[in-house]
Amino acid sequence: MDRKFKLGIGAGIAALAVAGGGYFCLIAGKDTPEYALQTVEKAVENHNKADFYKVVNLESILDESYSSIVEGVTDVDKTMTEDARDAIKNFTEMLREPLLLSLKAAIDSYIENGEFNKEENASVKTLVERTGFDRFEYRGVDSVEINPRNSNEATAKVRIYQPELAQEFVFNIILRRNINDEWQIVQLQNFSDFINSLNQIRRVQLDKYLEQSAEINARHDAIINDSDQKNLEIMAEGSLGQDKTRADLKTLMLEVVKKDWEARKQELFSLYVPLGAKTLHNLRMKICDLEIGYAEDYAQWMDDKKAATAKSAEDKKRMARTLKDEENILVRRISNKELQQ
Repeated sequence: MDRKFKLGIGAGIAALAVAGGGYFCLIAGKDTPEYALQTVEKAVENHNKADFYKVVNLESILDESYSSIVEGVTDVDKTMTEDARDAIKNFTEMLREPLLLSLKAAIDSYIENGEFNKEENASVKTLVERTGFDRFEYRGVDSVEINPRNSNEATAKVRIYQPELAQEFVFNIILRRNINDEWQIVQLQNFSDFINSLNQIRRVQLDKYLEQSAEINARHDAIINDSDQKNLEIMAEGSLGQDKTRADLKTLMLEVVKKDWEARKQELFSLYVPLGAKTLHNLRMKICDLEIGYAEDYAQWMDDKKAATAKSAEDKKRMARTLKDEENILVRRISNKELQQ
């Protein structure tokens, strides 16, 4: 098995259960929690679902983790209103059983085939991505200790590295003896702490994106405002019936307006876009495309003088204005300005 555990949908939960098997290979007896960890690793390597479920109580793990998964999904999308966030939480609670079944089916597929059917498990894929389990590296097992107050319970401390966190995180994996006196993995004890840490990092990343993109937009807005003023000056000095006026406007649109929107789009495109800003960023890309299209149509209108070309330019400009209004709403919501009023 790849020790980096570069994982797809649902594999995070399975991989945490797997952690440490090889480490304890030489010292684990069958009646030890270490043996359970070792068994999970071999089961996943050999695609043996039966052995996997002998030592992993997946229903318990998923049931305990479900609330944190939902919290991670709703908290990462900063474009949601609080009402929408609460509505989604209520809705996902209603769908608790079918979603847990879908997660289990996804993990079954991973164990049996080593991969997931992304089309069939698209919703589960989104859940896992937003909780940060779509990619992380297993770094080792620090310890496995029997609970001094309960000899039927043990805790395995498993270190992982998640790129967004940019540091290691230690999971507490709880194991318990079942009625057959066998050790099973039953819980990721501090899963909610992982989600909280991840969301705090994402908040920092989101604020950074907002700051950087605001600087880009402000700088380019100044150029576009100057070009609007230049447009008025050209019109004041002549008329659309004059070739020179139309030529000057065409040059302004192609050499200043279009090029500046293209440059803005490239600068925005080069930014790191956190999950919470995806909707906003995609909207901004669409605005850039519309403004570029507007400049092209306007320049063409200066040549062909067709009403249809002028209408096409105006339609793009109107749509861009509408999207800019939506952009402003999203920026206020994401930056929490609405909450501060």
